Formats: sequence, structure tokens, C-alpha cells
Amino acid sequence: MTVRDTLSMAFMNLWRRKLRAFLTVLGMVVGTASIVVMVSLGIGINVTYQESLSEAGSLTKITVNPQNWDKYYEQMESNSSGGMAMPAYRGGNSGPETVDINDKTIETFMGIEGVTAVTPVLSSYSAYFKSGKFFSNCQLFGIDPKYAEVFGIELSEGEIFSSTGSGSIVEMVVGSQFAPSFMNPETYASAIDRNGNPRINPMTSRIRLTFDGANVYPWWGGETNAKPGKMYTVKVTGVIAEGTDWELNYSAFTDVNTLRKLMRTNKNFIYRESSSTYDYAWVMAKDVDSVTKIADEIKEMGYGTSSLGDILKQVQDSSASLRALLGAIGGVALLVAAIGIMNTMMMAIYERTKEIGVVKVLGCRMGDILLLFLAESAYIGFFGGVIGVGVSYGLGALLNHQFLADMGLRSVIPPWLSLGALAFSIVVAMLSGLYPSIKAMRLSPLAAIRTE
Repeated sequence: MTVRDTLSMAFMNLWRRKLRAFLTVLGMVVGTASIVVMVSLGIGINVTYQESLSEAGSLTKITVNPQNWDKYYEQMESNSSGGMAMPAYRGGNSGPETVDINDKTIETFMGIEGVTAVTPVLSSYSAYFKSGKFFSNCQLFGIDPKYAEVFGIELSEGEIFSSTGSGSIVEMVVGSQFAPSFMNPETYASAIDRNGNPRINPMTSRIRLTFDGANVYPWWGGETNAKPGKMYTVKVTGVIAEGTDWELNYSAFTDVNTLRKLMRTNKNFIYRESSSTYDYAWVMAKDVDSVTKIADEIKEMGYGTSSLGDILKQVQDSSASLRALLGAIGGVALLVAAIGIMNTMMMAIYERTKEIGVVKVLGCRMGDILLLFLAESAYIGFFGGVIGVGVSYGLGALLNHQFLADMGLRSVIPPWLSLGALAFSIVVAMLSGLYPSIKAMRLSPLAAIRTE
């Protein structure tokens, strides 16, 4: 028989026993829908975690630190069990060894496969901003301006700062909460008007920067005859669009070389061991899958790394058992459906024993008989899979709108899950019908014809 004849005859055989075929297909519908919905809940957990972490920052951004704390803790556990002394870093203090991050290091990071951008980072918590009688103390970062947008610094107004300094004028962009953070240094009342609007406009107000707290706080202690720190004119070139990244909302950013010069000039107020090194570096990976590989390569150099991608991986690993449990629950329903298919096909063989014998006597090959019964099983798996996937989309939508919304969960059915479930249902159905098909193929023609 041709393939077309086999498929046509298999369909007609099922059609002759419509009720039995319908009930068997219904079992596959329940099994397929169950496993798809259960797996979709596990996928939804991962998607929810990923979106939550994405709101906190980029999943492909890696922060490189000069100290590898992970390796230190491993050494500490190993040494404590053997009674050995703890490792120490430069300076003799307890802690991991410090590895410099300098310009050569930045070039090395940029050469790692999968890295799309790298910027050195300097930071200072001792940056005080003053506008009239109001002041603000926020973290000031120094980065490479050409990579500002790559690392999530998107502006709601203005433009990015220049990479060239201009004497006592410091160009920078500020976060959306920079203006509301200004307050009265005596009363600590926020610098807002009666309508709740900030009195300071970063783009138009006269703002100055200093690293000497005595220039801002009237109660600042220290030597009364000490030379006060220099005041710099701030030129805010842009305001960062408000987002969920706390660091971007409440910080200010300027050129890394500009901040390095400021730190050298104000070394009496900002302590640094070396003026040629950076506090840390930001590395951008091309995709989430590259983060772990890049981070491992950087750790091999002695540096520490941290990223939201690491947190996501930990969450996914911890929820793997839950996803497996959900899939197993759905698999039970599919197993029951598979048993139903096997029962249906066995009943079909007993009912069509004489028919099988006649077909064999007429010269039909045993392989054709095997394919005929497998085709019937495949039809059951196909129709059950198609309808089951459709039902799973409806159940997923119902769960999302009625039950899971308040729990912070949801059902997510990606295309690969739908296609995979359909293919899986066909394979399960054919495997369930394999034994009955082999039994039909091996029936003796004479014994089958004599069967009444």
C-alpha cells in the first residue's frame, strides 16, 4: 500500500468506531493539556523572575570587582577545616587579595569573546552638591561616556556629557531623583515648593560641586584653619529617564577621566590607594547566555564578578525541582491517556482479527499492517495533541486572569512548548500502539480467518 492508502484506511477505521475514537482522543486531550499547562507554570515562574530582575537592571551587565570574595570564602572554608591561617590581601588585613583594575585590564576585558562594551568606573560618596542654600549628597560615578547608553543611561532630556574637561566646570548627567534629593542643611527639609515640585531644576539652576563637607554642612567638624575644599561649577547636560534601577535614579555620572582629576586635586577629602586604578569595571555581554562564561573567565584572572544574570541562574536552579514536579504531574495524565490508546488498539485487533487474516491472505505485507495500526495511533495522538494544545491556551488564559494574577504568577506557553507537546503526543501515541501493531502483524492468517 502507498502512504496515502495507509493514512486513508487508518482514518476510515477510526471513523467506523467514532465514539471509541473520540473517547481515546479525549484522553490524549486531557493528558496533553495537563502537561502543557503544568510546564507553562514552571516557565512562567522563570519569566516572572527574569522580568523582575530586568527591572532592577540589565541581565547582561557584569560588575567586575578587584577582589574575588567567592574564591576567598572557598579558601576560608578549606583552611578552617584544616586549621590553617586565613588568606590575607595586600595591606595585611583579612580578606581576598586585591587585583588592580587599570587601563590594561580594561583592554583585556574588551578582548574576551562575547563582550560588547567595557567601561572603567570610579565612584565617590563624598560628592556634595549645593544650589543656593540647599544641598544634596549623592554618589558620583565616572564612566566612559561613549558607553553610557549601552549601560542603561538613557536620557529624558538633554545630552550625554563630554569626555573633555573644561577647568572648573564639571559636565555630568544626573538621575531623575537628583533634584528631589536637595534639602536644607539646617532643617533637612526637602527643597520642594507648596505644590510638591522640586525647587531645583538640574538643567537651569546654578549648582556647585565640592568634596569638602564643610562647604555644605554648618556643623562640619575638623581643623578650623584647614584650607577649604574647592568648589566646582556643575553643568548638567542631561537628566536620566526615570526607571526601576535605583543606582541610576539617585546618582550622577561624569567622565571617568574628569573624576580622576577631581580625585587627585581633592586627595585630602577622598582617600585612594592609587590614582592609576579604578574602583571596578562594567562589562556588557552580548546576551544572557554569555554572562556565565565571561564571568568565569574574568574570575580566572583573580577578579570578582557580580551580575543579575548570576541571581537569575540561581533562581532557575532552585526552581528546577519545582518545574520537574509540575511536568511529572502533567505526565501522569498523559500516561493514563497512553494506556487508553493501547487498550483501544488491542480491542481493535480482537474485533478485526478476521479482517487482518483476510488482508494477509490477499498478499498484504506484514509491514503494511504494522504501519496501518501505527497510523491509527498517530491520528489519535495528532488530534489529541492539536486539541489539547488549544485547550491549554484557554486554560492558561483563564488561570492568568482569574487565579494567578493575585499570586504574582502566570502561565507562559512559548511556541516551542506547543510544537513540542504536539510532537510528544504523537510519539507517545505511536509507542502506545506499537505493541498492538506488532501483535496484529504477527497474527497467523489461517488462525485469523477461522476466528468467528
